Amino acid sequence: MRVILHIQYPGGSKTVEVDRELSIGRTDLADLVLDDTGLSRVNTIVFIEDGEVLLTDENSTNGTFLNGERISGRPKLLRGGDEVKIGTHTKIRVEMEGRFDAGESRKSVTELAEDTPPVLQTGAKPPLPPALAAPADQSTQPPWILIAAAVMTFLILLFGGLAYWFVSRGGETPPSGPGSKTPPIVSGSAIPVRVIDPLGGEDEDDLDDLIASWETAEEEIKAENVADISVDSADTEIAELNVTAAFLAERQKKAFEDRPGEKGIRPAGLDVPKELFGDGVIKQKVKLGLMKSGGYQQPLDFAELAEKRLSRGLIEMPMAKNSFYLDVGGSASDSPFKFFSFRETPAEITVGSPKYGLLSKLASDFGGQKYDLNNASDRKQMRMRLLRMFNPRAKPILQELADAYFKQFGRPLRVTSLTRSMDYQILLNAGNANSFKVRDENSLPPHTSGCAFDLARKHMPVAEQNFVMKKLAEMEQAGKLDALIEYGVNACFHVFIYDDGTPPKM
Repeated sequence: MRVILHIQYPGGSKTVEVDRELSIGRTDLADLVLDDTGLSRVNTIVFIEDGEVLLTDENSTNGTFLNGERISGRPKLLRGGDEVKIGTHTKIRVEMEGRFDAGESRKSVTELAEDTPPVLQTGAKPPLPPALAAPADQSTQPPWILIAAAVMTFLILLFGGLAYWFVSRGGETPPSGPGSKTPPIVSGSAIPVRVIDPLGGEDEDDLDDLIASWETAEEEIKAENVADISVDSADTEIAELNVTAAFLAERQKKAFEDRPGEKGIRPAGLDVPKELFGDGVIKQKVKLGLMKSGGYQQPLDFAELAEKRLSRGLIEMPMAKNSFYLDVGGSASDSPFKFFSFRETPAEITVGSPKYGLLSKLASDFGGQKYDLNNASDRKQMRMRLLRMFNPRAKPILQELADAYFKQFGRPLRVTSLTRSMDYQILLNAGNANSFKVRDENSLPPHTSGCAFDLARKHMPVAEQNFVMKKLAEMEQAGKLDALIEYGVNACFHVFIYDDGTPPKM
Protein backbone atom coordinates (compact mmCIF):
# COMPACT_ATOMS: atom_id res chain seq x y z
CA MET A 1 0.00 0.00 0.00
CA ARG A 2 1.27 3.46 -0.87
CA VAL A 3 0.23 6.52 1.13
CA ILE A 4 0.87 9.82 -0.63
CA LEU A 5 0.28 13.29 0.84
CA HIS A 6 -0.31 16.23 -1.50
CA ILE A 7 0.53 19.33 0.57
CA GLN A 8 -0.27 22.99 -0.15
CA TYR A 9 1.32 25.44 2.32
CA PRO A 10 2.28 29.16 2.38
CA GLY A 11 5.76 28.42 1.06
CA GLY A 12 4.63 26.32 -1.92
CA SER A 13 3.56 22.70 -2.45
CA LYS A 14 5.01 19.25 -1.82
CA THR A 15 4.12 15.65 -2.56
CA VAL A 16 5.52 13.16 -0.06
CA GLU A 17 5.08 9.45 0.53
CA VAL A 18 4.61 8.05 4.03
CA ASP A 19 6.80 5.05 4.67
CA ARG A 20 6.06 4.12 8.28
CA GLU A 21 5.71 7.41 10.15
CA LEU A 22 5.87 11.06 9.12
CA SER A 23 5.79 13.96 11.58
CA ILE A 24 4.95 17.43 10.26
CA GLY A 25 5.80 20.70 11.97
CA ARG A 26 7.49 24.08 11.91
CA THR A 27 10.95 23.09 13.18
CA ASP A 28 13.53 20.41 12.48
CA LEU A 29 12.14 18.34 15.34
CA ALA A 30 9.63 17.21 12.70
CA ASP A 31 10.46 14.91 9.78
CA LEU A 32 8.79 17.32 7.35
CA VAL A 33 9.34 21.04 8.02
CA LEU A 34 6.85 23.48 6.45
CA ASP A 35 6.98 27.27 6.30
CA ASP A 36 3.73 27.96 8.14
CA THR A 37 4.02 29.99 11.35
CA GLY A 38 0.70 28.55 12.49
CA LEU A 39 2.30 25.14 12.96
CA SER A 40 3.66 23.93 16.27
CA ARG A 41 7.17 22.54 16.47
CA VAL A 42 5.76 19.05 15.94
CA ASN A 43 2.17 19.52 14.86
CA THR A 44 0.75 16.35 13.31
CA ILE A 45 1.84 12.79 12.62
CA VAL A 46 0.68 10.36 9.94
CA PHE A 47 1.70 6.77 10.63
CA ILE A 48 0.99 3.24 9.49
CA GLU A 49 0.34 0.45 11.96
CA ASP A 50 -1.07 -3.02 11.35
CA GLY A 51 -2.02 -2.07 7.82
CA GLU A 52 -4.03 1.00 8.93
CA VAL A 53 -3.15 4.60 8.15
CA LEU A 54 -3.64 6.81 11.20
CA LEU A 55 -3.58 10.54 11.92
CA THR A 56 -2.83 12.13 15.26
CA ASP A 57 -2.51 15.69 16.53
CA GLU A 58 0.39 16.35 18.91
CA ASN A 59 -1.68 18.78 20.98
CA SER A 60 -0.75 21.54 18.55
CA THR A 61 -1.87 25.08 19.26
CA ASN A 62 -3.88 25.53 16.08
CA GLY A 63 -5.03 21.92 15.89
CA THR A 64 -5.41 19.30 13.19
CA PHE A 65 -8.65 19.18 11.20
CA LEU A 66 -9.79 16.06 9.36
CA ASN A 67 -12.43 16.87 6.74
CA GLY A 68 -13.30 20.03 8.66
CA GLU A 69 -13.51 18.41 12.10
CA ARG A 70 -10.86 19.07 14.72
CA ILE A 71 -9.35 15.86 16.04
CA SER A 72 -7.93 15.20 19.48
CA GLY A 73 -6.95 12.32 21.71
CA ARG A 74 -6.49 8.95 20.09
CA PRO A 75 -5.41 8.61 16.46
CA LYS A 76 -8.01 8.73 13.71
CA LEU A 77 -8.23 6.44 10.69
CA LEU A 78 -7.35 7.97 7.32
CA ARG A 79 -8.66 6.96 3.91
CA GLY A 80 -7.97 8.04 0.37
CA GLY A 81 -9.49 11.39 -0.54
CA ASP A 82 -9.45 12.76 3.00
CA GLU A 83 -8.48 16.39 3.50
CA VAL A 84 -6.42 17.52 6.47
CA LYS A 85 -5.88 21.15 7.52
CA ILE A 86 -3.10 22.18 9.90
CA GLY A 87 -1.32 25.38 10.90
CA THR A 88 -2.62 28.58 9.37
CA HIS A 89 -2.87 27.82 5.68
CA THR A 90 -1.62 24.26 5.15
CA LYS A 91 -3.89 21.75 3.44
CA ILE A 92 -3.13 18.07 2.82
CA ARG A 93 -4.96 15.73 0.46
CA VAL A 94 -4.50 12.03 1.20
CA GLU A 95 -4.03 9.56 -1.65
CA MET A 96 -3.89 5.81 -1.14
CA GLU A 97 -3.47 2.93 -3.52
CA GLY A 98 -5.76 -0.04 -2.99
CA ARG A 99 -6.57 0.26 0.70
CA PHE A 100 -9.90 1.91 1.47
CA ASP A 101 -13.19 2.15 -0.35
CA ALA A 102 -14.48 5.67 -0.90
CA GLY A 103 -17.66 4.94 1.04
CA GLU A 104 -16.05 3.36 4.09
CA SER A 105 -17.21 4.94 7.33
CA ARG A 106 -14.66 6.71 9.49
CA LYS A 107 -13.93 5.63 13.05
CA SER A 108 -11.24 6.42 15.53
CA VAL A 109 -8.79 3.71 16.49
CA THR A 110 -10.69 3.13 19.70
CA GLU A 111 -13.97 2.81 17.86
CA LEU A 112 -12.47 0.28 15.50
CA ALA A 113 -11.21 -1.77 18.43
CA GLU A 114 -14.53 -1.63 20.27
CA ASP A 115 -16.80 -2.34 17.30
CA THR A 116 -19.77 -4.60 17.97
CA PRO A 117 -20.79 -7.23 15.41
CA PRO A 118 -23.15 -5.99 12.70
CA VAL A 119 -26.87 -6.50 13.10
CA LEU A 120 -27.82 -9.82 11.52
CA GLN A 121 -30.76 -10.47 9.27
CA THR A 122 -33.78 -12.14 10.82
CA GLY A 123 -33.17 -15.82 11.44
CA ALA A 124 -29.43 -15.56 10.95
CA LYS A 125 -27.11 -17.09 13.49
CA PRO A 126 -24.09 -15.26 14.83
CA PRO A 127 -20.84 -16.69 13.44
CA LEU A 128 -18.70 -18.52 15.98
CA PRO A 129 -14.97 -19.01 16.18
CA PRO A 130 -13.89 -22.30 14.57
CA ALA A 131 -13.11 -23.85 17.95
CA LEU A 132 -16.68 -23.23 19.10
CA ALA A 133 -18.54 -24.12 15.92
CA ALA A 134 -20.71 -27.25 16.10
CA PRO A 135 -19.75 -30.12 13.82
CA ALA A 136 -21.99 -30.52 10.80
CA ASP A 137 -23.48 -33.85 11.96
CA GLN A 138 -24.53 -32.55 15.43
CA SER A 139 -27.85 -31.05 16.40
CA THR A 140 -28.68 -27.62 15.02
CA GLN A 141 -29.67 -26.43 18.52
CA PRO A 142 -27.43 -23.44 19.40
CA PRO A 143 -24.71 -24.26 22.00
CA TRP A 144 -25.83 -21.49 24.42
CA ILE A 145 -23.36 -22.38 27.16
CA LEU A 146 -20.43 -22.10 24.79
CA ILE A 147 -21.75 -18.84 23.37
CA ALA A 148 -22.16 -17.37 26.86
CA ALA A 149 -18.66 -18.50 27.80
CA ALA A 150 -17.23 -16.88 24.67
CA VAL A 151 -19.01 -13.61 25.38
CA MET A 152 -17.84 -13.55 29.00
CA THR A 153 -14.28 -14.33 27.94
CA PHE A 154 -14.39 -11.48 25.43
CA LEU A 155 -15.74 -9.01 28.02
CA ILE A 156 -13.13 -10.03 30.60
CA LEU A 157 -10.33 -9.57 28.10
CA LEU A 158 -11.76 -6.27 26.88
CA PHE A 159 -12.18 -4.67 30.30
CA GLY A 160 -8.93 -6.11 31.54
CA GLY A 161 -7.14 -4.59 28.56
CA LEU A 162 -8.78 -1.20 29.12
CA ALA A 163 -7.89 -1.25 32.82
CA TYR A 164 -4.28 -2.05 31.98
CA TRP A 165 -4.21 0.76 29.44
CA PHE A 166 -5.52 3.35 31.90
CA VAL A 167 -3.07 2.30 34.61
CA SER A 168 -0.09 2.32 32.25
CA ARG A 169 -1.20 5.62 30.74
CA GLY A 170 -1.33 7.27 34.15
CA GLY A 171 2.35 6.50 34.72
CA GLU A 172 3.60 8.13 31.55
CA THR A 173 5.43 11.43 31.69
CA PRO A 174 5.15 13.25 28.37
CA PRO A 175 8.33 14.94 27.26
CA SER A 176 8.43 18.64 26.49
CA GLY A 177 10.85 21.37 25.62
CA PRO A 178 13.44 21.70 22.89
CA GLY A 179 15.17 18.55 21.79
CA SER A 180 12.43 16.19 22.96
CA LYS A 181 11.60 13.87 20.11
CA THR A 182 8.11 12.66 19.41
CA PRO A 183 7.71 9.42 21.38
CA PRO A 184 6.86 6.18 19.60
CA ILE A 185 3.48 4.52 19.54
CA VAL A 186 2.82 2.26 22.51
CA SER A 187 1.65 -0.76 20.58
CA GLY A 188 1.14 -4.41 21.41
CA SER A 189 -2.58 -4.04 22.10
CA ALA A 190 -5.72 -3.55 20.09
CA ILE A 191 -5.64 0.20 20.86
CA PRO A 192 -2.40 1.97 19.85
CA VAL A 193 -1.63 4.78 22.29
CA ARG A 194 0.48 7.79 21.41
CA VAL A 195 2.12 9.91 24.09
CA ILE A 196 1.22 13.53 23.35
CA ASP A 197 3.29 16.54 24.39
CA PRO A 198 0.85 18.83 26.24
CA LEU A 199 2.72 21.90 24.99
CA GLY A 200 2.59 20.84 21.35
CA GLY A 201 6.38 20.89 21.42
CA GLU A 202 6.46 24.67 22.03
CA ASP A 203 9.06 26.22 24.32
CA GLU A 204 8.36 29.63 25.85
CA ASP A 205 12.08 30.14 26.39
CA ASP A 206 13.01 29.54 22.74
CA LEU A 207 13.25 32.76 20.72
CA ASP A 208 12.53 30.92 17.48
CA ASP A 209 9.16 29.90 18.90
CA LEU A 210 8.73 33.30 20.53
CA ILE A 211 9.28 35.30 17.34
CA ALA A 212 7.03 33.01 15.32
CA SER A 213 4.24 33.26 17.85
CA TRP A 214 4.47 37.00 18.42
CA GLU A 215 4.72 37.97 14.75
CA THR A 216 1.12 39.15 14.75
CA ALA A 217 0.26 41.90 12.32
CA GLU A 218 -1.86 44.89 13.23
CA GLU A 219 -4.69 46.09 11.08
CA GLU A 220 -3.36 48.02 8.12
CA ILE A 221 -3.12 51.72 8.88
CA LYS A 222 -5.77 53.91 7.24
CA ALA A 223 -4.50 57.39 6.49
CA GLU A 224 -7.97 58.88 6.98
CA ASN A 225 -7.83 57.78 10.64
CA VAL A 226 -4.50 59.50 11.26
CA ALA A 227 -4.33 63.16 12.27
CA ASP A 228 -1.77 65.55 10.83
CA ILE A 229 1.08 66.52 13.11
CA SER A 230 1.91 70.20 12.87
CA VAL A 231 4.15 71.80 15.47
CA ASP A 232 6.44 74.80 15.40
CA SER A 233 9.74 73.78 16.94
CA ALA A 234 13.40 74.60 16.48
CA ASP A 235 14.22 71.09 17.68
CA THR A 236 15.11 69.11 14.54
CA GLU A 237 13.95 65.82 16.05
CA ILE A 238 10.52 67.25 16.84
CA ALA A 239 10.25 69.21 13.60
CA GLU A 240 10.69 66.08 11.48
CA LEU A 241 7.58 64.64 13.11
CA ASN A 242 5.53 67.16 11.12
CA VAL A 243 3.85 64.85 8.63
CA THR A 244 0.38 65.06 7.11
CA ALA A 245 -2.04 62.19 6.66
CA ALA A 246 -2.07 63.03 2.94
CA PHE A 247 1.68 62.37 2.69
CA LEU A 248 1.25 59.10 4.59
CA ALA A 249 -1.45 58.06 2.09
CA GLU A 250 0.82 58.95 -0.83
CA ARG A 251 3.67 56.84 0.59
CA GLN A 252 1.30 53.91 1.11
CA LYS A 253 0.14 54.12 -2.48
CA LYS A 254 3.74 54.28 -3.73
CA ALA A 255 4.77 51.24 -1.68
CA PHE A 256 1.99 49.11 -3.18
CA GLU A 257 2.46 50.45 -6.69
CA ASP A 258 2.24 47.61 -9.19
CA ARG A 259 5.51 46.71 -10.91
CA PRO A 260 6.79 43.70 -12.85
CA GLY A 261 8.29 40.69 -11.15
CA GLU A 262 7.00 37.74 -9.16
CA LYS A 263 5.83 38.63 -5.66
CA GLY A 264 4.81 36.63 -2.63
CA ILE A 265 6.15 34.68 0.31
CA ARG A 266 8.56 32.56 -1.70
CA PRO A 267 8.77 33.85 -5.26
CA ALA A 268 10.92 32.10 -7.83
CA GLY A 269 14.50 33.32 -7.55
CA LEU A 270 14.34 34.25 -3.86
CA ASP A 271 17.95 34.18 -2.64
CA VAL A 272 18.10 34.07 1.15
CA PRO A 273 21.58 34.82 2.58
CA LYS A 274 22.83 32.57 5.37
CA GLU A 275 22.73 35.53 7.76
CA LEU A 276 18.93 35.59 7.62
CA PHE A 277 18.45 32.02 8.74
CA GLY A 278 21.70 31.38 10.61
CA ASP A 279 22.56 32.29 14.20
CA GLY A 280 20.35 35.37 14.49
CA VAL A 281 17.92 33.58 16.78
CA ILE A 282 20.74 32.75 19.20
CA LYS A 283 22.12 36.30 19.15
CA GLN A 284 18.74 37.90 19.70
CA LYS A 285 17.97 35.54 22.56
CA VAL A 286 21.28 36.41 24.25
CA LYS A 287 20.72 40.17 23.88
CA LEU A 288 17.13 40.01 25.12
CA GLY A 289 18.35 38.05 28.13
CA LEU A 290 21.06 40.64 28.81
CA MET A 291 18.54 43.46 28.52
CA LYS A 292 16.27 41.72 31.02
CA SER A 293 19.06 40.96 33.50
CA GLY A 294 20.43 44.50 33.05
CA GLY A 295 17.22 46.02 34.36
CA TYR A 296 15.30 46.86 31.19
CA GLN A 297 11.66 47.35 32.08
CA GLN A 298 9.39 46.38 29.24
CA PRO A 299 6.37 48.67 28.86
CA LEU A 300 3.32 46.82 30.15
CA ASP A 301 0.78 49.43 29.04
CA PHE A 302 0.50 52.76 27.22
CA ALA A 303 1.21 54.72 30.40
CA GLU A 304 4.58 52.99 30.63
CA LEU A 305 5.21 53.77 26.96
CA ALA A 306 4.46 57.40 27.85
CA GLU A 307 7.03 57.20 30.65
CA LYS A 308 9.67 55.98 28.18
CA ARG A 309 8.73 58.81 25.81
CA LEU A 310 9.09 61.41 28.58
CA SER A 311 12.43 60.01 29.75
CA ARG A 312 13.66 59.63 26.16
CA GLY A 313 14.34 55.97 26.78
CA LEU A 314 12.52 55.58 23.47
CA ILE A 315 12.08 58.24 20.81
CA GLU A 316 9.27 58.85 18.35
CA MET A 317 9.73 58.13 14.65
CA PRO A 318 8.06 60.23 11.93
CA MET A 319 5.03 58.38 10.56
CA ALA A 320 6.37 58.78 7.01
CA LYS A 321 9.41 59.96 5.10
CA ASN A 322 10.37 59.58 1.46
CA SER A 323 12.16 56.31 2.16
CA PHE A 324 9.75 54.62 4.60
CA TYR A 325 6.34 54.82 6.22
CA LEU A 326 5.07 53.31 9.46
CA ASP A 327 2.16 50.94 9.04
CA VAL A 328 1.70 50.80 12.82
CA GLY A 329 -1.14 51.71 15.13
CA GLY A 330 -3.89 50.41 12.89
CA SER A 331 -5.38 48.40 15.77
CA ALA A 332 -5.17 51.24 18.31
CA SER A 333 -8.45 51.92 20.09
CA ASP A 334 -9.99 55.15 21.40
CA SER A 335 -11.10 53.66 24.74
CA PRO A 336 -9.95 55.05 28.10
CA PHE A 337 -6.41 54.06 29.03
CA LYS A 338 -6.03 51.03 31.29
CA PHE A 339 -3.17 49.83 33.42
CA PHE A 340 -1.87 46.32 32.86
CA SER A 341 -0.41 43.98 35.45
CA PHE A 342 0.21 40.25 35.58
CA ARG A 343 -0.94 40.23 39.20
CA GLU A 344 -4.07 42.37 39.03
CA THR A 345 -7.11 42.62 36.82
CA PRO A 346 -6.58 45.42 34.25
CA ALA A 347 -8.70 48.47 35.03
CA GLU A 348 -9.11 52.04 33.85
CA ILE A 349 -6.36 54.43 34.88
CA THR A 350 -8.02 56.93 37.21
CA VAL A 351 -7.33 60.60 37.88
CA GLY A 352 -4.79 61.04 40.66
CA SER A 353 -2.95 57.77 40.06
CA PRO A 354 0.76 57.83 39.11
CA LYS A 355 0.06 56.43 35.66
CA TYR A 356 -2.62 59.04 35.00
CA GLY A 357 -0.03 61.65 35.93
CA LEU A 358 2.37 60.28 33.29
CA LEU A 359 -0.31 60.29 30.58
CA SER A 360 -1.50 63.75 31.56
CA LYS A 361 2.02 65.17 31.49
CA LEU A 362 2.67 63.77 28.02
CA ALA A 363 -0.77 64.88 26.74
CA SER A 364 -0.02 68.46 27.78
CA ASP A 365 3.07 68.56 25.53
CA PHE A 366 3.42 65.61 23.17
CA GLY A 367 6.24 66.87 21.00
CA GLY A 368 4.70 70.34 20.94
CA GLN A 369 1.12 69.11 20.51
CA LYS A 370 -1.65 68.88 23.13
CA TYR A 371 -4.22 66.14 23.64
CA ASP A 372 -7.29 65.78 25.85
CA LEU A 373 -7.40 62.49 27.77
CA ASN A 374 -11.19 62.79 28.00
CA ASN A 375 -11.51 62.89 24.21
CA ALA A 376 -11.75 59.50 22.47
CA SER A 377 -10.19 60.72 19.21
CA ASP A 378 -7.24 62.24 21.09
CA ARG A 379 -6.67 58.99 22.99
CA LYS A 380 -6.52 57.09 19.70
CA GLN A 381 -3.99 59.55 18.23
CA MET A 382 -1.84 59.30 21.37
CA ARG A 383 -1.84 55.51 21.12
CA MET A 384 -0.78 55.61 17.47
CA ARG A 385 2.06 58.00 18.26
CA LEU A 386 3.26 55.92 21.21
CA LEU A 387 3.43 52.89 18.92
CA ARG A 388 5.88 54.81 16.71
CA MET A 389 8.49 54.67 19.48
CA PHE A 390 11.95 53.22 18.92
CA ASN A 391 15.32 52.72 20.56
CA PRO A 392 17.48 55.79 19.72
CA ARG A 393 20.27 53.55 18.37
CA ALA A 394 17.81 51.87 16.00
CA LYS A 395 16.64 55.02 14.23
CA PRO A 396 19.77 55.64 12.07
CA ILE A 397 19.98 51.93 11.22
CA LEU A 398 16.40 51.84 9.93
CA GLN A 399 17.08 55.08 8.06
CA GLU A 400 20.22 53.65 6.42
CA LEU A 401 18.35 50.58 5.23
CA ALA A 402 15.36 52.58 3.98
CA ASP A 403 17.55 55.12 2.16
CA ALA A 404 19.39 52.34 0.32
CA TYR A 405 16.10 50.77 -0.77
CA PHE A 406 14.64 54.14 -1.82
CA LYS A 407 17.75 55.02 -3.81
CA GLN A 408 17.56 51.71 -5.67
CA PHE A 409 13.81 51.50 -6.33
CA GLY A 410 12.34 54.95 -5.65
CA ARG A 411 9.68 53.75 -3.22
CA PRO A 412 9.36 53.54 0.58
CA LEU A 413 9.87 50.56 2.85
CA ARG A 414 6.72 49.48 4.66
CA VAL A 415 7.51 49.13 8.38
CA THR A 416 4.83 47.01 10.02
CA SER A 417 5.85 47.11 13.67
CA LEU A 418 8.11 49.01 16.03
CA THR A 419 7.64 49.03 19.81
CA ARG A 420 4.56 47.60 21.45
CA SER A 421 3.39 47.61 25.03
CA MET A 422 2.68 44.20 26.48
CA ASP A 423 -1.07 44.81 26.74
CA TYR A 424 -1.23 45.91 23.10
CA GLN A 425 0.75 42.84 22.03
CA ILE A 426 -1.62 40.62 24.02
CA LEU A 427 -4.59 42.40 22.43
CA LEU A 428 -3.22 41.55 18.97
CA ASN A 429 -2.54 37.98 20.00
CA ALA A 430 -6.10 37.49 21.25
CA GLY A 431 -6.99 36.56 17.69
CA ASN A 432 -3.78 34.65 17.02
CA ALA A 433 -4.16 31.03 18.07
CA ASN A 434 -0.47 30.48 17.40
CA SER A 435 0.64 32.69 20.26
CA PHE A 436 1.85 31.71 23.70
CA LYS A 437 -0.16 32.46 26.79
CA VAL A 438 2.03 35.03 28.49
CA ARG A 439 2.22 34.15 32.15
CA ASP A 440 4.45 36.75 33.76
CA GLU A 441 6.93 39.58 33.31
CA ASN A 442 9.68 37.13 32.42
CA SER A 443 8.28 36.91 28.90
CA LEU A 444 10.04 39.47 26.73
CA PRO A 445 8.52 39.56 23.24
CA PRO A 446 11.04 41.19 20.88
CA HIS A 447 8.73 44.11 20.06
CA THR A 448 8.43 45.19 23.70
CA SER A 449 12.21 45.64 23.78
CA GLY A 450 12.15 48.76 21.58
CA CYS A 451 14.87 47.17 19.44
CA ALA A 452 12.87 45.22 16.86
CA PHE A 453 11.05 46.18 13.69
CA ASP A 454 9.45 44.28 10.85
CA LEU A 455 9.48 45.04 7.12
CA ALA A 456 6.59 43.68 5.06
CA ARG A 457 7.74 41.89 1.93
CA LYS A 458 4.83 40.06 0.26
CA HIS A 459 4.09 43.12 -1.89
CA MET A 460 7.73 43.30 -3.09
CA PRO A 461 8.89 41.65 -6.34
CA VAL A 462 11.69 39.13 -5.89
CA ALA A 463 14.38 41.62 -7.00
CA GLU A 464 13.40 44.03 -4.22
CA GLN A 465 13.29 41.28 -1.59
CA ASN A 466 16.73 40.06 -2.63
CA PHE A 467 18.10 43.61 -2.49
CA VAL A 468 16.78 44.15 1.04
CA MET A 469 18.16 40.79 2.20
CA LYS A 470 21.57 41.53 0.72
CA LYS A 471 21.65 44.89 2.52
CA LEU A 472 20.53 43.28 5.79
CA ALA A 473 23.26 40.64 5.44
CA GLU A 474 25.89 43.35 4.93
CA MET A 475 24.67 45.25 7.99
CA GLU A 476 24.67 42.05 10.04
CA GLN A 477 28.25 41.32 8.98
CA ALA A 478 29.12 44.83 10.16
CA GLY A 479 27.68 44.02 13.61
CA LYS A 480 24.81 46.52 13.34
CA LEU A 481 21.85 44.16 13.58
CA ASP A 482 20.48 40.65 13.30
CA ALA A 483 17.82 39.83 10.73
CA LEU A 484 15.56 36.86 10.08
CA ILE A 485 13.21 36.06 7.23
CA GLU A 486 9.71 35.12 8.36
CA TYR A 487 7.27 33.14 6.22
CA GLY A 488 3.59 32.41 6.65
CA VAL A 489 0.70 34.86 6.81
CA ASN A 490 2.77 37.72 8.22
CA ALA A 491 5.76 37.22 5.92
CA CYS A 492 8.34 39.87 6.73
CA PHE A 493 11.95 40.63 7.49
CA HIS A 494 12.32 40.67 11.27
CA VAL A 495 15.16 42.99 12.29
CA PHE A 496 16.72 43.34 15.74
CA ILE A 497 19.05 46.17 16.79
CA TYR A 498 21.52 45.84 19.68
CA ASP A 499 20.38 48.15 22.48
CA ASP A 500 23.96 48.98 23.46
CA GLY A 501 25.34 48.95 19.93
CA THR A 502 27.40 45.82 20.59
CA PRO A 503 26.80 42.31 19.20
CA PRO A 504 26.76 39.59 21.85
CA LYS A 505 29.88 37.52 22.43
CA MET A 506 29.18 34.04 21.12
